[in-house]
Formats: sequence, C-alpha cells, structure tokens
Amino acid sequence: MSSNLNISVRTSDLAVLQGVLDDAGYDSTSSLADPKYYNIAVKLLFNLYNDGMTSPAALSIELSRHFGKTPLPSKSSAEFEKNRKLIQGIRSAVVVKSPTGA
Repeated sequence: MSSNLNISVRTSDLAVLQGVLDDAGYDSTSSLADPKYYNIAVKLLFNLYNDGMTSPAALSIELSRHFGKTPLPSKSSAEFEKNRKLIQGIRSAVVVKSPTGA
C-alpha cells in the first residue's frame, strides 16, 4: 500500500485544510517534533476532503475524534433514532385517540 496521496486540491481549499491543522495545533513545530502524528492528521484531512467533507468545522471535529480528543455524543440524535428504527423494523409508539374524544 502506497503512502502517496494523489489528490488534486485548489489553493483556496489547501488554505482551509492548513487552517484546520493550525487550529488543531498541528503547525510547523509540531510536525518537526512528532512527524508521525502530523502526517496521519494530514492524510486524514485529505481523505475526508476527497470524500466530500469541505466544512472546516466538520473537518476539525473529525480530526479531534480520530485522535480521541472529542468524546462521541452519548445520546443519538432524533433523526438517527428514527432511521435506526426504520431499518430495524421497529414501530414507533402510536397514540390512537378514540373517535368519541374520550
């Protein structure tokens, strides 16, 4: 498996990716001190970008999650739970009102 990345990135997008790295603390000094983590972070960001994730906030969250700095939410979102129930075939609780209104 090759470690070379063959991704085409515009200069403006490269600036965004560099900003995400800088905000996460991966600057030139950290890359010299511990190049292994810096290289992993760069590859992760490029792969996420290549997969279509272009939001700096989303990229920062994924970078933090990858390195264990941001805990995953303990409660699933309502949309996720709805989709999970649909996939698993679980019916939601349905409230049925009496036609007499009682």
